[in-house]
Amino acid sequence: LKEDGLKEERVLLLDAWRVFEKTKGDTAGVSSVEAKMPRRIKKKRMQVDEESGAEIGWEEYFDYHFPDDEGAASNLKILDMAAKWKQAQDAESSDDSDSDSD
Repeated sequence: LKEDGLKEERVLLLDAWRVFEKTKGDTAGVSSVEAKMPRRIKKKRMQVDEESGAEIGWEEYFDYHFPDDEGAASNLKILDMAAKWKQAQDAESSDDSDSDSD
């Protein structure tokens, strides 16, 4: 479900799992499922008429941010920032070596 981008289905599955853990499981199982539950965020997007292409108005919808997904995205951002820093350091060191040889 994660790879297909089916966020609402993931929420329903996690919710059913949480209900099951509350009735049949222990507190450790409930807390592990609740740690995987997403944050529900209210967003807006512009609605466009498919036939005429005219803007109809704003639509409010709920998006879900899962803890598993956020960790991967923040790690990629850190790696990207590290790569940019490394390139800047390499460029700076090559500029310093050029001015030293003159």
